Amino acid sequence: MLTLSPALPAQDNVDAAWKDLINKGTELSADAHDNAQAEQIFLKALHEAEHFGASDIRVGATHNRLGMVYREEKKYQDAENSFRKALAIFEDLYGADSLDVANINYNIGNILLVQGKAPAALSALKKSLDTYRRLFGDASLKTADALCGVGDSLRLVKAWQEAEAPLHQCAQIREQDGGVLSPDFGEAENSLAFVYHREGKYALSDSAFKMAEKIRERSKGITSPDLADTLEGHAALLREMGRDLEAGKDARVAESIRKLQNRVK
Repeated sequence: MLTLSPALPAQDNVDAAWKDLINKGTELSADAHDNAQAEQIFLKALHEAEHFGASDIRVGATHNRLGMVYREEKKYQDAENSFRKALAIFEDLYGADSLDVANINYNIGNILLVQGKAPAALSALKKSLDTYRRLFGDASLKTADALCGVGDSLRLVKAWQEAEAPLHQCAQIREQDGGVLSPDFGEAENSLAFVYHREGKYALSDSAFKMAEKIRERSKGITSPDLADTLEGHAALLREMGRDLEAGKDARVAESIRKLQNRVK
């Protein structure tokens, strides 16, 4: 007892230091949007957490926070590595079907999508979708987010027919929650527009592109490169439909946005 008792206050001090660093890093990232400084704080927090052992929950939680910051900094490989380290710890402690594991799988899936690793993203996102459905039901926003992730993964591997159903379900949930002008609904409609086009469902694609254009212009601005993506996709569809004048108009607006973005760079 005499040899153990001095270690307890020391552990308490380390835990307090870790919590303080986590709070500071979160404030810097979420409130001040200073992700570079938040990254350094979370790395210090990771050092403190590792005093409790490599598989301690504090290590996993810190890796998850680091992954989020790396994602914002567009350090995608670093983000993936951090999320995977967190995943291993959370799976070991809470099991593969826990909410924490589902959330990390969702984070991994989105990072993989950004990196163009659609097959691997699909696997991670399906796992999160299964857990979200079980815990929250088919109409929750978390379920919708995972559905859109699964649909986008399938879209990127050109599994057009398989992609339609999850994207459509995602769009329905988001519309019911936020209305037809919500940015999240617009993102689902944008993905659906490309899928409908590839399936030869031109009328549905045209309608979805129009909705996505309206929402993206409203939420992201007329100079957004995301809006340019939508306009270019719509222009390609309109040409196939023989509506060349409309296609030309969309293409010219998209070209203007691209030129403006190049000047800004």
